[in-house]
Amino acid sequence: MPDHVLGLSRFDRMLLVLGLPVLGAGVGYGLPAAARWLLSLPWTPFAGPLRLISELDEGWGRIPTIAAGVLLGAALAFLAVHETLRVTITDAELRLAEGDKTRSVARHDVDAVFVDGNLLVVLDRESRQVVRDKLEHADRPEVEQAFRAHGYPWVTADPYEQLFRRWVPDLPDLPPAVNAVLAARAVALSKKSATDAAELRDEVQKLGYTVRDVGTAQHWRPLVRS
Repeated sequence: MPDHVLGLSRFDRMLLVLGLPVLGAGVGYGLPAAARWLLSLPWTPFAGPLRLISELDEGWGRIPTIAAGVLLGAALAFLAVHETLRVTITDAELRLAEGDKTRSVARHDVDAVFVDGNLLVVLDRESRQVVRDKLEHADRPEVEQAFRAHGYPWVTADPYEQLFRRWVPDLPDLPPAVNAVLAARAVALSKKSATDAAELRDEVQKLGYTVRDVGTAQHWRPLVRS
């Protein structure tokens, strides 16, 4: 069975790689006119640099701004493609790449795979969320077909849905250590620090529980061995 790769489609990648530089070129072309408009306002910061930019529309003067726009668009396209989750499904393992980070999950460790909104979720045999990451086009039927083609246990919804409860500070049903980590994670979520939130979720799982976010609220459940 050939490997399946999930993430940005070829069309999406081409749209980013070609579209953003073209958009950048358009912005660069219009930059002198935008600078002149800003200079016409009663008060404008950085008037000196704006005056220089406004004079670049004479002759070949727009070439630098267009070139800068193309380069900026290309850089943004590279970052968008590079930082988007890419999942390679094989008969033996899942390989996940996001930015410079790579990891793998062995097939024999996977107990369930499903989609939660735009998130791909993979549970191991102790119901830990070994993958809970945003996947482009996660709701497409091709995602389910790709996992089923390689024999992964696809489910339509979280099999432990009914065990989740909303977390509130100092919950008496949880050990103090778990409450402390969830409190720190609440701070990370309020600061929109996805990396810290993911790392703290791993810490919660080391303590025998797991957590997911519903809106701005954290929901927890104990781990369950299958």
